[in-house]
Amino acid sequence: MNREAIQAGVSHFVEHHAMVHSGTLFGMGIDSFMLLLIPSVLVVLALTIRFLPGGNLFRIAETYVEFIRGNVVYANFGEEKGRKFVPFFCTLFIFIAAANLLGLIPLFSAVTGNISVTAALASIFLFLTLGYSFVRRGMVKTLGAFIPPGLPLALRPFMFVIEVISLFTRAFALAVRLFGNMLAGHIIIYNLLGLILIFGAMAFPAFFAAIFMYFFEIFVSFLQAYIFTLLSAIFMNMIVNPSD
Repeated sequence: MNREAIQAGVSHFVEHHAMVHSGTLFGMGIDSFMLLLIPSVLVVLALTIRFLPGGNLFRIAETYVEFIRGNVVYANFGEEKGRKFVPFFCTLFIFIAAANLLGLIPLFSAVTGNISVTAALASIFLFLTLGYSFVRRGMVKTLGAFIPPGLPLALRPFMFVIEVISLFTRAFALAVRLFGNMLAGHIIIYNLLGLILIFGAMAFPAFFAAIFMYFFEIFVSFLQAYIFTLLSAIFMNMIVNPSD
């Protein structure tokens, strides 16, 4: 096979598997399969921890909950107001982290590299934020959170529109940030390995670069899950507790 054919094959693989996720697994779309696999893995893990208390997994889970509770939830909402949000943010982080890590396994797909999935996660944050604020504070006070106190009456409609757009922009930023970072890492790894196929032994150092990127992506998987969770907590607190 000539170099042009190999290059075309690498480009096709990157376009259809790293960017579009058009593959199938067990007769299902690859992303649909992953969205069933990830919760299943997490449920099995949770049941194992629940019914085997005192082991290493239990201590790791306990440390994890304490970390998210103290550094993400309580740090933004406070202990009293934030207690009810701990399960949501713990679930959000572990779901994103698991999706990122499972996507590094060959044949699997990183669903967080699909903008539809990250947009759905951002939409959950958005609807939960507004829904909770409407229930807890009422519609008038929720809408009033979009108008800074002390603002002249003539500027309030203009500022209200800007703040509403800002809220949706934050949700959009959450989706694009996670999608872009996970997609970029996979494309880099695929292209580094593709260089070996195209140029042979001359590009063998790219193999070590790909290994380095692979392990770096493990770190990025946790980092991006943490950033998404932390920013969600910050943005949510701005709406549900505007006076804090």
